[in-house]
Amino acid sequence: MGTAGIAGLAGCIRSNSVEADGPAEELIQEGFAATGIEPPFETTIAVTEGTERSRFAELLAAELEDTGFFDISIAEYKWTTYLDLLTAAADEGENALFIVSWTGGWDPDDYVNMLFHSDSHTPGGLNVNHYADETVDEYIDSGLEETVTAERVEIYRRLQERLVADSPVSVVRFSEAAHVWDADAVSGWQAYPLQTGTYNAVYAPWADVFTKLEGTDEFVGDLGSDISTTDPVSMNDTASSQATQLVYEGLTGVDFDGTVQPVLADGWKRLDATSYRFSLREGVRFHNGEELTAAHVKGSFERYEGEAREADVFDWYDGSEIVDDYTIDIDCWREYGPFERRLFDLPIVPMAAIDGDLDLESTPIGTGPYRFADYRAGDDCRLERFDDYWFEGSQTVPATAPVETVRLEIITETASRQGALEAGNIDFSDGVPPASLADLDADDAYGVDRHVGGGFDMLIYPCYRDPFSSDAVRRGCNMLIPRERIVEEVYHGVGRPAYTPISPLLEAYTDEAFQKRIADEYVRSD
Repeated sequence: MGTAGIAGLAGCIRSNSVEADGPAEELIQEGFAATGIEPPFETTIAVTEGTERSRFAELLAAELEDTGFFDISIAEYKWTTYLDLLTAAADEGENALFIVSWTGGWDPDDYVNMLFHSDSHTPGGLNVNHYADETVDEYIDSGLEETVTAERVEIYRRLQERLVADSPVSVVRFSEAAHVWDADAVSGWQAYPLQTGTYNAVYAPWADVFTKLEGTDEFVGDLGSDISTTDPVSMNDTASSQATQLVYEGLTGVDFDGTVQPVLADGWKRLDATSYRFSLREGVRFHNGEELTAAHVKGSFERYEGEAREADVFDWYDGSEIVDDYTIDIDCWREYGPFERRLFDLPIVPMAAIDGDLDLESTPIGTGPYRFADYRAGDDCRLERFDDYWFEGSQTVPATAPVETVRLEIITETASRQGALEAGNIDFSDGVPPASLADLDADDAYGVDRHVGGGFDMLIYPCYRDPFSSDAVRRGCNMLIPRERIVEEVYHGVGRPAYTPISPLLEAYTDEAFQKRIADEYVRSD
């Protein structure tokens, strides 16, 4: 079914009495009455084809149709078509509910700003249903500018409660980072919680982590899709980030426990509310031989202006002053809570790229422990150990990475990723089917590490059209979602039921007690 097909399901008003049964259905009935809609309302749940979301949609449709208020069809699309449909949904007035996954990061703003702030409506952001609420905007803005952790926690908890009460989306499941490797070949592997940082485990001395191999010096992993770009200023997909994580480095890093660590900066201090002074490591070399200086930092930040990821920098950056070759003062135009963590996502690049002589799309160059060696579109990419890497060794991490070469095979089907692992064609995968994890974990031939991740699955309501313009309808639907069944039957127990958007990876903002209170007060009807 194409775009026109969804738009054609106009939600006919029929004269058909439905008796509400329970608090959730009473809310839906209230919302139908307020918007002048009589049941059953015809709508569609849109999903990407060939994924677990089809079963997710079936369970959801059954629950909603059982109320008598809805008549639901399910439409599957190829990913590119689905993305086009999703981002144009509000402008086109699409009569559809969308099942979508979101991946955040180490700061609570990563989970809410792009999805819920009214300034983030598509196409400029990812607020696809054009949700707007002044109180939500105020919470997001104040949370971003607050630098005291305890105050930020309180702001983001109030924000999450407001979002659940209004239910522009229903958050259904928190995902996991689930890594599987050949136990005979790989040792020391740890699952990084965020998917973009999957291959940090190969060698991240700043996080006190490295991996060893037995019988070979080449580590072979996988990517779930092709690489779209290797230039940080335009990088928006997971595979590209995974493929370059060992190539580029920022001033700071966030380790496997979420703690900010020094990387290219060896120290920093806050000068005042909006200014910071960073000292840089001396003797750091880029893969093209340039030595890192403060000019590289300034130029790398300012290179983002006018690019796809401009907001990563100019959401806070007001300028910088080079004090000397290894010292730089960075000024923010406002107080900015995520500042130190945001620097982790801002790679410092060589002057050749800043001046425009080097195209990072074809030749990615950073200061990381591996340099980009080869890439074959649709096939694989290969990284080689950078022997002039700056790290000199510690009591726990060797100065030289044990893995000499990293090769990442592009394998798009989850079953094929598992097959490649079992056949010995790859050493590691972060994309085996959830249904297989328990069996692989029980097999001594494999190592498995599961860690709460930075993502969630959600149902997006078309807030721009009746009856979903009514918060009562959205809240009622939210109460009916069979979260436990979805986690068990769709994802085979991988992940956990979710009620608020901020991942428990950020425990202070959304611990179990908070999740339970929100669920009991706004979602559970028993």
